[in-house]
Parts: sequence; C-alpha cells; structure tokens
Amino acid sequence: MNVSCSEKVVAEPNVYEFISGVTPETVLDEETSKAVNEMKEKDPRVKAFFEQPIKTSRAIIPVAVAVALAAACAFITPVGSLAMALAAFASLWVFIYNLSATIVRQHYDFLTVEPAVGAYCISFLLVIGIAMDLAVIIKNYRLNKQKQKEENTQDHHPSESK
Repeated sequence: MNVSCSEKVVAEPNVYEFISGVTPETVLDEETSKAVNEMKEKDPRVKAFFEQPIKTSRAIIPVAVAVALAAACAFITPVGSLAMALAAFASLWVFIYNLSATIVRQHYDFLTVEPAVGAYCISFLLVIGIAMDLAVIIKNYRLNKQKQKEENTQDHHPSESK
C-alpha cells in the first residue's frame, strides 16, 4: 500500500507490517517521521494519535491464506486452484477497498491509501493463474467429451472394432 498525506507518499507498508499490526509512525519515511516527532512534542493528542495501532491484521490474514491455498491447490486440481485464486483475488481487492474506510474510521482521514505495485503484481499473477486454470479445465472437458463420443461410437458399431 502507498499511504499519502497531501499527495506526498509518506509510507509504504507491506503485508508483513499489516499482519503484525503497525502504528502510523512505524511506517513513515524519515523526513515525515521527523515532522511527526516535532508535532508530538508540541501536542500530547498528536502523540496519542500516532501511537494507536492501525487495526488491519485480521483483515489481511484471509488474503494471505487464500493466496497460499491457491498455490497449494494448483498441484491437486485446477478447479480447486481456480476457486482459491478467485477467492484470493477478490479478498485482496476487498481488503484494499476497505482499508481506506478503516483508516478514516480511526480518524486518519487526512491520509490517502492506494494500492502499491505489489498489489497490482499479485493481481496480475492471480489473473494469469485463473486463465491457466480455465484453460486446463476447458481442455480436460473437451478431451473427456471427445473420449465419450468415441466410446459411444464403438458401442454402436461393435463389428467394426473387431
């Protein structure tokens, strides 16, 4: 995620920081962190504000689990992999959409939260995986249909098979 204040990116927390529970101050860049420290010295409310954690850890865990399960299911069945990849894709973007609302609810409404490059990369990889799963499912369906058609043809003409 990219976190911006007045259109300047001030933090780029990653998934590990979200899972561990970040405070706004821990993910700020050096320049912004210095400005925050000066503000904290002047006003105790600012200090309390920056020390409360951003509550996102429960929301990101399903995304991480869905991505891991999608990868594991790819070795078992394309249908399972397809389902988990779709779940991972949907949960990722639901998380990103809801994160902004979560931050505003916690009175961080001066911050703007947008997906970073990593979110787009994982989405692109999930879309490729979904397309590959669909291709395998369609190919297997067509092969099974062709095999059944050949078996039905042999059942109707037993003398030709001898």
